[in-house]
Amino acid sequence: MIRTSSTPRADWRGRFDRIGFTFYDLPSEGGRPYWQEEAAYGFTMAEIDAFEQATRELFDRCMDAVEHLVRTRRFAEFGIPTPLHDLVARSWDEDDPTVYGRFDLAYDGQDTIKLLEFNADTPTSLVESAAAQWQWLVETRGQDADQFNLLHELLVEQWEHIRTARLGVAAGARLHLASLHDAGDGELIVEDADTVAYMAETAKQAGFDTKLIFVEDIRFDVDAHRFVDPDGEPIRQIFKLYPWEWMAQEQFAGFLESTRDSTVWVEPIWKMLLSNKQLLVVLWELFPGHPLLLPASATPEPLSGTAYVSKPKLGREGANVTMLDASGAEIASNGGDYGDTGFVYQQRADLARIDGRTVVIGSWVVGETPAGIDVRETSGPITGDLAEFVPHFIIDPEESR
Repeated sequence: MIRTSSTPRADWRGRFDRIGFTFYDLPSEGGRPYWQEEAAYGFTMAEIDAFEQATRELFDRCMDAVEHLVRTRRFAEFGIPTPLHDLVARSWDEDDPTVYGRFDLAYDGQDTIKLLEFNADTPTSLVESAAAQWQWLVETRGQDADQFNLLHELLVEQWEHIRTARLGVAAGARLHLASLHDAGDGELIVEDADTVAYMAETAKQAGFDTKLIFVEDIRFDVDAHRFVDPDGEPIRQIFKLYPWEWMAQEQFAGFLESTRDSTVWVEPIWKMLLSNKQLLVVLWELFPGHPLLLPASATPEPLSGTAYVSKPKLGREGANVTMLDASGAEIASNGGDYGDTGFVYQQRADLARIDGRTVVIGSWVVGETPAGIDVRETSGPITGDLAEFVPHFIIDPEESR
Protein backbone atom coordinates (compact mmCIF):
# COMPACT_ATOMS: atom_id res chain seq x y z
CA MET A 1 0.00 0.00 0.00
CA ILE A 2 1.29 3.43 -0.93
CA ARG A 3 -0.02 6.97 -0.57
CA THR A 4 0.93 9.16 -3.47
CA SER A 5 0.39 12.81 -4.36
CA SER A 6 -2.16 13.57 -7.05
CA THR A 7 -3.03 16.80 -8.85
CA PRO A 8 -6.73 17.68 -8.45
CA ARG A 9 -8.67 18.06 -11.67
CA ALA A 10 -9.50 21.65 -12.56
CA ASP A 11 -13.28 21.13 -12.60
CA TRP A 12 -13.69 18.17 -10.27
CA ARG A 13 -16.70 19.67 -8.48
CA GLY A 14 -18.55 20.23 -11.74
CA ARG A 15 -17.60 16.75 -12.92
CA PHE A 16 -19.11 15.24 -9.77
CA ASP A 17 -22.26 17.34 -9.97
CA ARG A 18 -22.99 15.75 -13.32
CA ILE A 19 -22.95 12.22 -11.88
CA GLY A 20 -25.06 13.04 -8.82
CA PHE A 21 -22.30 13.31 -6.20
CA THR A 22 -22.88 16.74 -4.67
CA PHE A 23 -21.81 16.54 -1.02
CA TYR A 24 -18.06 16.56 -1.75
CA ASP A 25 -17.62 19.81 0.20
CA LEU A 26 -18.88 18.48 3.52
CA PRO A 27 -16.37 19.76 6.10
CA SER A 28 -13.55 17.52 7.23
CA GLU A 29 -10.45 18.17 9.30
CA GLY A 30 -9.29 21.75 9.13
CA GLY A 31 -12.28 22.72 7.04
CA ARG A 32 -11.01 20.84 4.01
CA PRO A 33 -13.52 19.19 1.63
CA TYR A 34 -14.65 15.67 2.47
CA TRP A 35 -13.51 14.45 -0.95
CA GLN A 36 -9.74 14.64 -1.38
CA GLU A 37 -7.93 14.00 -4.63
CA GLU A 38 -4.69 15.67 -3.67
CA ALA A 39 -3.63 12.16 -2.73
CA ALA A 40 -4.48 8.60 -3.76
CA TYR A 41 -3.82 5.15 -2.36
CA GLY A 42 -2.26 2.43 -4.45
CA PHE A 43 -2.63 -1.28 -3.69
CA THR A 44 -0.97 -4.28 -5.23
CA MET A 45 -3.11 -6.97 -6.81
CA ALA A 46 -2.10 -9.29 -3.96
CA GLU A 47 -3.52 -6.81 -1.45
CA ILE A 48 -6.75 -6.50 -3.43
CA ASP A 49 -7.05 -10.30 -3.48
CA ALA A 50 -6.55 -10.34 0.28
CA PHE A 51 -9.31 -7.75 0.82
CA GLU A 52 -11.64 -9.73 -1.44
CA GLN A 53 -10.97 -13.03 0.33
CA ALA A 54 -11.31 -11.42 3.77
CA THR A 55 -14.63 -9.86 2.81
CA ARG A 56 -16.01 -13.15 1.53
CA GLU A 57 -14.90 -14.98 4.67
CA LEU A 58 -16.28 -12.33 7.02
CA PHE A 59 -19.63 -12.31 5.24
CA ASP A 60 -19.89 -16.09 5.54
CA ARG A 61 -19.07 -15.98 9.25
CA CYS A 62 -21.64 -13.22 9.75
CA MET A 63 -24.26 -15.43 8.14
CA ASP A 64 -23.27 -18.21 10.55
CA ALA A 65 -23.67 -15.76 13.41
CA VAL A 66 -27.18 -14.72 12.33
CA GLU A 67 -28.23 -18.36 12.02
CA HIS A 68 -26.96 -19.01 15.55
CA LEU A 69 -28.67 -15.93 16.95
CA VAL A 70 -32.01 -16.77 15.38
CA ARG A 71 -31.91 -20.40 16.48
CA THR A 72 -31.00 -19.43 20.06
CA ARG A 73 -33.28 -16.35 19.96
CA ARG A 74 -30.67 -14.00 21.38
CA PHE A 75 -32.58 -10.94 20.21
CA ALA A 76 -32.73 -9.09 23.51
CA GLU A 77 -28.97 -8.48 23.70
CA PHE A 78 -29.28 -6.66 20.37
CA GLY A 79 -31.93 -4.33 21.76
CA ILE A 80 -34.65 -5.69 19.48
CA PRO A 81 -38.11 -5.10 21.01
CA THR A 82 -39.88 -8.30 22.02
CA PRO A 83 -42.84 -7.80 19.64
CA LEU A 84 -40.39 -7.90 16.71
CA HIS A 85 -38.52 -11.09 17.68
CA ASP A 86 -40.70 -13.41 15.61
CA LEU A 87 -40.64 -11.00 12.67
CA VAL A 88 -36.82 -10.94 12.65
CA ALA A 89 -36.71 -14.74 12.82
CA ARG A 90 -39.25 -15.10 10.01
CA SER A 91 -37.39 -12.56 7.88
CA TRP A 92 -34.21 -14.63 8.23
CA ASP A 93 -35.88 -18.02 7.76
CA GLU A 94 -37.63 -16.83 4.61
CA ASP A 95 -34.38 -15.35 3.30
CA ASP A 96 -35.61 -11.80 2.80
CA PRO A 97 -33.31 -10.23 0.20
CA THR A 98 -30.39 -7.94 0.93
CA VAL A 99 -28.67 -5.56 -1.46
CA TYR A 100 -25.44 -4.41 0.16
CA GLY A 101 -23.24 -3.79 3.18
CA ARG A 102 -19.81 -2.41 4.04
CA PHE A 103 -17.18 -3.90 6.31
CA ASP A 104 -14.78 -1.48 7.95
CA LEU A 105 -11.38 -3.16 8.00
CA ALA A 106 -8.17 -2.39 9.83
CA TYR A 107 -5.15 -3.01 7.61
CA ASP A 108 -1.64 -2.56 8.90
CA GLY A 109 -0.15 -2.05 5.44
CA GLN A 110 1.68 -5.38 5.61
CA ASP A 111 -0.31 -8.60 5.87
CA THR A 112 -2.84 -8.22 8.70
CA ILE A 113 -6.53 -7.49 8.12
CA LYS A 114 -9.00 -7.24 11.01
CA LEU A 115 -12.72 -6.53 11.16
CA LEU A 116 -13.59 -3.29 12.93
CA GLU A 117 -17.35 -3.40 12.32
CA PHE A 118 -20.03 -4.23 9.76
CA ASN A 119 -22.21 -1.42 8.39
CA ALA A 120 -24.94 -3.79 7.29
CA ASP A 121 -28.17 -1.78 7.35
CA THR A 122 -27.56 1.80 6.20
CA PRO A 123 -24.00 2.05 4.85
CA THR A 124 -23.13 5.35 3.23
CA SER A 125 -20.16 6.46 1.05
CA LEU A 126 -21.78 4.47 -1.77
CA VAL A 127 -21.88 7.20 -4.43
CA GLU A 128 -18.29 8.22 -3.88
CA SER A 129 -17.14 4.57 -3.81
CA ALA A 130 -19.04 3.37 -6.87
CA ALA A 131 -19.14 6.41 -9.15
CA ALA A 132 -16.89 9.25 -7.99
CA GLN A 133 -13.64 7.38 -7.49
CA TRP A 134 -14.13 5.49 -10.77
CA GLN A 135 -14.58 8.78 -12.63
CA TRP A 136 -11.44 10.08 -10.92
CA LEU A 137 -9.49 6.96 -11.91
CA VAL A 138 -10.35 7.12 -15.62
CA GLU A 139 -9.82 10.87 -15.89
CA THR A 140 -6.53 11.04 -13.99
CA ARG A 141 -4.85 7.69 -14.65
CA GLY A 142 -6.32 6.70 -17.99
CA GLN A 143 -8.68 4.13 -19.46
CA ASP A 144 -6.26 1.28 -18.77
CA ALA A 145 -6.01 2.02 -15.03
CA ASP A 146 -7.83 -0.22 -12.60
CA GLN A 147 -9.29 -0.22 -9.09
CA PHE A 148 -11.24 -2.72 -7.03
CA ASN A 149 -14.67 -1.38 -7.88
CA LEU A 150 -17.45 -3.59 -9.26
CA LEU A 151 -20.14 -1.83 -7.27
CA HIS A 152 -22.28 -0.41 -10.03
CA GLU A 153 -22.43 -3.57 -12.12
CA LEU A 154 -23.10 -5.81 -9.12
CA LEU A 155 -25.80 -3.50 -7.74
CA VAL A 156 -27.67 -3.66 -11.05
CA GLU A 157 -27.29 -7.45 -11.10
CA GLN A 158 -28.50 -7.77 -7.51
CA TRP A 159 -31.53 -5.58 -8.08
CA GLU A 160 -32.43 -7.63 -11.14
CA HIS A 161 -32.02 -10.82 -9.10
CA ILE A 162 -34.31 -9.40 -6.42
CA ARG A 163 -36.88 -8.30 -8.96
CA THR A 164 -37.03 -11.57 -10.90
CA ALA A 165 -35.95 -14.39 -8.61
CA ARG A 166 -36.94 -13.08 -5.21
CA LEU A 167 -39.99 -10.87 -5.72
CA GLY A 168 -41.13 -12.37 -9.00
CA VAL A 169 -42.31 -9.05 -10.43
CA ALA A 170 -42.18 -7.98 -14.06
CA ALA A 171 -40.09 -5.18 -15.50
CA GLY A 172 -41.74 -1.87 -14.73
CA ALA A 173 -42.75 -2.85 -11.19
CA ARG A 174 -42.71 0.06 -8.77
CA LEU A 175 -39.87 0.34 -6.26
CA HIS A 176 -40.05 3.12 -3.71
CA LEU A 177 -36.78 4.44 -2.30
CA ALA A 178 -36.75 6.57 0.84
CA SER A 179 -34.33 8.57 2.94
CA LEU A 180 -34.74 10.94 5.86
CA HIS A 181 -35.30 14.49 4.62
CA ASP A 182 -33.79 16.33 7.58
CA ALA A 183 -32.68 16.00 11.17
CA GLY A 184 -35.36 18.36 12.47
CA ASP A 185 -33.81 21.56 11.12
CA GLY A 186 -35.55 21.51 7.74
CA GLU A 187 -32.24 21.21 5.87
CA LEU A 188 -32.09 18.40 3.33
CA ILE A 189 -29.64 15.62 4.27
CA VAL A 190 -27.86 15.78 0.93
CA GLU A 191 -25.62 12.76 1.53
CA ASP A 192 -28.62 10.49 2.09
CA ALA A 193 -30.59 11.99 -0.79
CA ASP A 194 -27.70 11.50 -3.23
CA THR A 195 -27.14 7.95 -2.01
CA VAL A 196 -30.78 6.98 -2.51
CA ALA A 197 -30.90 8.69 -5.91
CA TYR A 198 -27.86 6.67 -7.00
CA MET A 199 -29.39 3.45 -5.68
CA ALA A 200 -32.54 4.31 -7.66
CA GLU A 201 -30.45 4.59 -10.82
CA THR A 202 -29.06 1.07 -10.35
CA ALA A 203 -32.54 -0.31 -9.62
CA LYS A 204 -33.95 1.43 -12.70
CA GLN A 205 -31.29 -0.22 -14.85
CA ALA A 206 -32.47 -3.53 -13.37
CA GLY A 207 -36.02 -2.98 -14.60
CA PHE A 208 -37.75 -1.28 -11.68
CA ASP A 209 -39.94 1.80 -12.03
CA THR A 210 -38.41 3.86 -9.22
CA LYS A 211 -40.02 6.56 -7.11
CA LEU A 212 -38.10 8.67 -4.60
CA ILE A 213 -39.87 9.68 -1.38
CA PHE A 214 -38.89 10.76 2.12
CA VAL A 215 -39.30 8.61 5.20
CA GLU A 216 -41.27 11.40 6.88
CA ASP A 217 -43.92 11.13 4.16
CA ILE A 218 -44.64 7.40 4.52
CA ARG A 219 -48.18 6.95 5.82
CA PHE A 220 -50.28 4.04 7.04
CA ASP A 221 -53.70 3.69 5.45
CA VAL A 222 -55.87 2.33 8.25
CA ASP A 223 -58.76 1.37 5.96
CA ALA A 224 -56.56 -0.53 3.49
CA HIS A 225 -54.23 -1.66 6.30
CA ARG A 226 -51.07 -0.98 4.35
CA PHE A 227 -48.24 1.50 3.96
CA VAL A 228 -48.71 4.17 1.29
CA ASP A 229 -46.64 7.01 -0.13
CA PRO A 230 -47.62 10.73 -0.01
CA ASP A 231 -49.78 10.26 -3.12
CA GLY A 232 -51.68 7.38 -1.55
CA GLU A 233 -49.95 4.80 -3.76
CA PRO A 234 -49.42 1.43 -2.04
CA ILE A 235 -45.81 0.70 -1.07
CA ARG A 236 -45.20 -2.89 -2.17
CA GLN A 237 -41.40 -2.92 -2.14
CA ILE A 238 -39.21 -0.20 -0.69
CA PHE A 239 -35.53 0.48 -0.22
CA LYS A 240 -35.00 2.66 2.84
CA LEU A 241 -31.84 4.42 3.97
CA TYR A 242 -33.17 4.59 7.50
CA PRO A 243 -32.00 2.46 10.45
CA TRP A 244 -34.13 -0.42 11.63
CA GLU A 245 -33.40 0.45 15.26
CA TRP A 246 -35.17 3.78 14.72
CA MET A 247 -38.09 2.18 12.90
CA ALA A 248 -38.47 -0.40 15.67
CA GLN A 249 -39.18 2.33 18.22
CA GLU A 250 -41.73 4.24 16.18
CA GLN A 251 -45.51 4.08 16.03
CA PHE A 252 -45.63 2.28 12.68
CA ALA A 253 -43.54 -0.61 14.07
CA GLY A 254 -46.77 -2.14 15.33
CA PHE A 255 -47.90 -2.63 11.73
CA LEU A 256 -44.74 -4.33 10.44
CA GLU A 257 -45.85 -7.86 11.29
CA SER A 258 -49.36 -7.60 9.86
CA THR A 259 -48.15 -5.94 6.64
CA ARG A 260 -45.26 -8.30 6.01
CA ASP A 261 -46.97 -9.88 3.00
CA SER A 262 -47.92 -6.53 1.46
CA THR A 263 -44.69 -4.54 1.92
CA VAL A 264 -41.12 -5.78 1.38
CA TRP A 265 -38.46 -3.69 3.12
CA VAL A 266 -34.89 -3.56 1.85
CA GLU A 267 -32.62 -3.84 3.73
CA PRO A 268 -34.55 -6.60 5.59
CA ILE A 269 -35.23 -6.53 9.32
CA TRP A 270 -32.89 -9.47 10.00
CA LYS A 271 -30.05 -7.03 9.31
CA MET A 272 -30.67 -5.72 12.85
CA LEU A 273 -28.51 -8.63 13.97
CA LEU A 274 -25.59 -7.40 11.86
CA SER A 275 -25.79 -3.62 12.20
CA ASN A 276 -25.40 -3.77 15.98
CA LYS A 277 -21.82 -3.96 17.28
CA GLN A 278 -22.91 -6.69 19.67
CA LEU A 279 -22.22 -8.78 16.58
CA LEU A 280 -18.48 -8.35 17.27
CA VAL A 281 -18.90 -10.05 20.65
CA VAL A 282 -20.88 -12.93 19.16
CA LEU A 283 -18.40 -13.45 16.32
CA TRP A 284 -15.51 -13.74 18.78
CA GLU A 285 -17.59 -16.08 20.93
CA LEU A 286 -18.35 -18.35 17.96
CA PHE A 287 -14.96 -18.11 16.24
CA PRO A 288 -12.34 -17.38 18.93
CA GLY A 289 -8.90 -16.78 17.53
CA HIS A 290 -10.13 -16.25 13.98
CA PRO A 291 -7.34 -14.39 12.12
CA LEU A 292 -9.73 -11.74 10.77
CA LEU A 293 -11.37 -10.97 14.12
CA LEU A 294 -10.33 -8.93 17.14
CA PRO A 295 -11.14 -10.11 20.66
CA ALA A 296 -14.41 -8.47 21.71
CA SER A 297 -16.55 -8.69 24.83
CA ALA A 298 -19.61 -7.22 26.50
CA THR A 299 -17.50 -5.95 29.42
CA PRO A 300 -13.96 -4.54 29.51
CA GLU A 301 -12.58 -7.06 32.03
CA PRO A 302 -11.65 -9.78 29.48
CA LEU A 303 -9.44 -7.23 27.72
CA SER A 304 -7.63 -6.12 30.84
CA GLY A 305 -3.93 -5.59 30.21
CA THR A 306 -4.37 -4.90 26.50
CA ALA A 307 -5.15 -1.74 24.59
CA TYR A 308 -8.82 -1.71 23.68
CA VAL A 309 -11.65 0.41 22.29
CA SER A 310 -15.07 1.11 23.76
CA LYS A 311 -17.80 1.41 21.11
CA PRO A 312 -21.55 2.05 21.42
CA LYS A 313 -23.58 -0.93 20.23
CA LEU A 314 -25.53 1.40 17.99
CA GLY A 315 -23.43 4.32 16.81
CA ARG A 316 -22.19 5.98 13.66
CA GLU A 317 -19.10 7.71 12.28
CA GLY A 318 -16.92 7.08 15.31
CA ALA A 319 -19.23 8.91 17.72
CA ASN A 320 -18.81 8.07 21.43
CA VAL A 321 -15.80 5.85 20.73
CA THR A 322 -13.06 5.79 23.38
CA MET A 323 -9.56 4.33 23.03
CA LEU A 324 -7.66 3.12 26.08
CA ASP A 325 -4.12 1.84 26.52
CA ALA A 326 -3.11 -1.38 28.26
CA SER A 327 -3.19 0.33 31.66
CA GLY A 328 -6.77 1.52 31.13
CA ALA A 329 -5.80 5.17 30.55
CA GLU A 330 -7.76 7.04 27.91
CA ILE A 331 -5.82 7.79 24.70
CA ALA A 332 -8.52 9.44 22.61
CA SER A 333 -12.28 9.80 22.51
CA ASN A 334 -15.05 11.23 20.36
CA GLY A 335 -18.21 12.84 21.66
CA GLY A 336 -21.66 12.19 20.31
CA ASP A 337 -25.26 11.28 21.02
CA TYR A 338 -24.94 7.49 21.13
CA GLY A 339 -24.36 5.00 23.90
CA ASP A 340 -27.74 4.74 25.61
CA THR A 341 -28.09 1.18 24.26
CA GLY A 342 -24.81 0.06 25.83
CA PHE A 343 -21.25 -0.54 24.68
CA VAL A 344 -19.00 -3.33 23.46
CA TYR A 345 -15.26 -3.59 23.99
CA GLN A 346 -12.83 -4.59 21.27
CA GLN A 347 -9.07 -5.05 21.30
CA ARG A 348 -7.40 -2.15 19.58
CA ALA A 349 -6.31 -2.87 16.01
CA ASP A 350 -3.12 -1.90 14.23
CA LEU A 351 -4.14 0.57 11.52
CA ALA A 352 -1.67 1.76 8.93
CA ARG A 353 -0.22 5.26 9.49
CA ILE A 354 1.05 6.89 6.31
CA ASP A 355 2.13 10.53 6.02
CA GLY A 356 0.56 11.24 9.42
CA ARG A 357 -2.76 9.69 8.42
CA THR A 358 -4.67 6.79 9.92
CA VAL A 359 -6.20 4.62 7.21
CA VAL A 360 -9.43 2.58 7.29
CA ILE A 361 -10.51 0.35 4.43
CA GLY A 362 -14.21 0.09 3.62
CA SER A 363 -14.89 -3.20 1.85
CA TRP A 364 -18.24 -3.55 0.12
CA VAL A 365 -20.37 -6.62 -0.37
CA VAL A 366 -23.31 -6.72 -2.81
CA GLY A 367 -25.60 -9.67 -2.25
CA GLU A 368 -22.97 -12.18 -1.14
CA THR A 369 -20.19 -10.93 -3.42
CA PRO A 370 -17.20 -8.71 -2.52
CA ALA A 371 -17.68 -5.63 -4.66
CA GLY A 372 -14.90 -3.11 -4.05
CA ILE A 373 -13.17 -0.92 -1.51
CA ASP A 374 -12.92 2.68 -0.41
CA VAL A 375 -10.32 4.47 1.70
CA ARG A 376 -10.91 7.01 4.45
CA GLU A 377 -8.15 8.75 6.34
CA THR A 378 -7.82 10.99 9.37
CA SER A 379 -4.98 12.54 11.33
CA GLY A 380 -6.18 11.11 14.64
CA PRO A 381 -6.59 7.51 15.80
CA ILE A 382 -10.42 7.43 15.52
CA THR A 383 -12.13 7.51 12.13
CA GLY A 384 -15.03 9.89 12.69
CA ASP A 385 -17.34 12.13 10.70
CA LEU A 386 -14.45 14.45 9.77
CA ALA A 387 -12.48 11.71 8.01
CA GLU A 388 -11.69 12.35 4.35
CA PHE A 389 -12.49 10.09 1.41
CA VAL A 390 -9.47 9.41 -0.79
CA PRO A 391 -9.63 7.46 -4.08
CA HIS A 392 -7.58 4.37 -4.79
CA PHE A 393 -6.04 2.49 -7.70
CA ILE A 394 -4.43 -0.87 -8.32
CA ILE A 395 -0.71 -0.54 -8.83
CA ASP A 396 0.34 -1.62 -12.30
CA PRO A 397 2.97 -4.37 -12.12
CA GLU A 398 5.33 -2.32 -14.26
CA GLU A 399 4.84 0.70 -12.02
CA SER A 400 5.40 -1.51 -8.98
CA ARG A 401 8.75 -2.67 -10.30
